[in-house]
Amino acid sequence: MSEVAKIKGHQTFSKVWVIPLLALVIGGWMVYSQWLNQGTFITIEMTSAVGIEANKTAIKVRDLQIGKVKKVSLNEGGESVLVTAQIDKNAEHLLTETSKFWIVSPRITLSEVSGLNTLLSGVYLSMSGDGEGRKKTKFTLLPRPPVTPQGTPGLFVTLTSTKDFAYKEGDAIVYKGHKVGQFEESFFNQFERAMYYTAFIKAPYHRLINENTRFWDTSGIKIRLRASGLEIDTGSLETLLSSGVSFDVPEGMTSGDLITEKTYFEIFESQEEAQAQQFNLSAKYVLLIDENVRGLNEGAPVEYRGINVGEVVSINKLSLEENNILQEGYKIPVVISVYPGKVRADDTKEGLVAVQQQMTQWINQNLHATLRMGSLVTGALYVDLHHFGTDTADSVETFLDYEVIPTASNEFAQITQKAEALLDKLNALPLDRLAVDATDAINAMLEAAESVESSSDDFDELINGVDIATMNNEMVSTLKSIAILTDNLSHSGIEKDIQSTAKELQDTLRSIQPVLQQLNESPSSILFNSSRNDEVTPKAKQGN
Repeated sequence: MSEVAKIKGHQTFSKVWVIPLLALVIGGWMVYSQWLNQGTFITIEMTSAVGIEANKTAIKVRDLQIGKVKKVSLNEGGESVLVTAQIDKNAEHLLTETSKFWIVSPRITLSEVSGLNTLLSGVYLSMSGDGEGRKKTKFTLLPRPPVTPQGTPGLFVTLTSTKDFAYKEGDAIVYKGHKVGQFEESFFNQFERAMYYTAFIKAPYHRLINENTRFWDTSGIKIRLRASGLEIDTGSLETLLSSGVSFDVPEGMTSGDLITEKTYFEIFESQEEAQAQQFNLSAKYVLLIDENVRGLNEGAPVEYRGINVGEVVSINKLSLEENNILQEGYKIPVVISVYPGKVRADDTKEGLVAVQQQMTQWINQNLHATLRMGSLVTGALYVDLHHFGTDTADSVETFLDYEVIPTASNEFAQITQKAEALLDKLNALPLDRLAVDATDAINAMLEAAESVESSSDDFDELINGVDIATMNNEMVSTLKSIAILTDNLSHSGIEKDIQSTAKELQDTLRSIQPVLQQLNESPSSILFNSSRNDEVTPKAKQGN
C-alpha cells in the first residue's frame, strides 16, 4: 500500500534571523543610550588657543572633570578661536548665562600663586556656574581666572573714584589691618571720567557694610605736610607693596541699615577726608587776605579756640570780573566752610540756619580770622577764628554772595610790620652827622692812644737807665751782712746773759708768790700782826 504524501506550508521566518535582529536592537539601544547621555555641545570663543588640544584638554568644575574639548578652529574672520567642547549630561544644568570659563595655567602675582599643578598635567579649562538664569551654549573665555570663586559667601559692592589712584584685580580690601576682600574687575566711564571697580567682601565681614560705611585709599606710603606737622600714613604690608582700600563707619556716626545687594560707594583719598563726609551741610564764608598765603592749602583746618570747626575750601578760585592779582591792593579771596556738626549743632537745615545766625552775630561783634602757622617744620598755615578788639559793626560785608569775615594780621606779620617801622625810623636818623661825630671820636681815641704810647716809651727809657746789676750786688751784700749778724749773736755770751736774767726773774716771781697769796686771802694782814693765829670770835654775854 502506497503512502499518502503530506503537504506542508512554506516557513516564512527563519530562526537564523533572531540573532541579527537581537544585535540590531541592542545596537540601537546602545546608540540611543549614548545619544541620550552624551551631554551638550558648547562653543567657547577665545583670543588664543595656547595649550588647548582636541580630545585631550579637559573641562573641570572644582577640579572634577565634566567635559572635554572636541574641536579647535578659527572663526570665519580669523580674529578669534572657537573651541567646541562636550559637557557631561550630569553637568549640563550648569550651562546658563551666569556660567564662566577660563584657562588654568601657572600664575604668579603679588597676591597669589596658583596653577602650579598644570606644569605636569597641562592646562585645562575651568568652569563656574550656579545653574541660575537662562540656558546658554555659547560663551566667551575670561582673560584671567576670577578672583573670587562663584558661590563664595559674601557681598559684592561697586567702588568708584575720580582721584589719581588705581587698583587692579586682586588688590586688597582691609578692615582694621585684616584683609577681608579684594577687587574683582575695573571699568572706566569716559563720560563721567571716573573708574568703577567691582569688589567682593567675604563673609562674615560683609555684615560690616552699611549705609554709612566709608571707603578710603591706603595704598603705599603717604606723606603729607599738614598744619599740625608731618604726617606719614601706611596701610598693611599687602597694601604697602601694591594697592588697597580700607573701610569703616566715621567716628561719631551711627551705623545705618545693612547692605544686602550690590551698592555704590565712593573711595576717598584719606581716612580724614572720609571722616569729614559725615557732615553733609556747611556754612561758607570768604576771607579777603592781603598777606602772603604761601603755606595755606585747600583742606587746611579752620579752628575756633583750638577746636576744628571747618576747613579751607578754595584759595583764589572765585571768578572776579573787575580785579586781578596784578592790581595794587588786591586781596586774595579764601573760601572757608564751617560745619554745624563740628560745633555740636544738628547736621540739618535747622542746625545750619542756627550756625549762620550765630556767625553773623559774631562777625558784628568783632569776630576776625587770622592765618597762623601750625608747624615750624612744614610752614603750613591754618585759619584761626577769634574775637579781636572791641569795635562792633552795623552790618556784615558781602563778597560774591559770601559773608566776609574780617582778617587780622598774625604774629609774624606784626613782627614784620614792627621791623619795617624800625627800619623806617633808622632811615629817618641823621646818619651823616652821626658818621662825622663818630669820626671825630675815633680821631680823639687815636690821639689818646698815641699819648699813652709816648708815656710808655718814656717809662721804658727810665727803666733802661737803672743799673740792674749794681742793685742786685747791693741786695746780695745786705743779705750777707744780716746773716753774719745773726751768726755772731748765736755764738756770743749775750744769749747766756739773757737766759740767766730770765731765770732770776722766774725765781723772784716764785718768792713773792706767798705774799701775793696772803694779800689775796687777808688784805689786812699787811697792817696787823700776822703771828696771832686765833681770831676773836664774838660771843654773847653770859650770866652769873
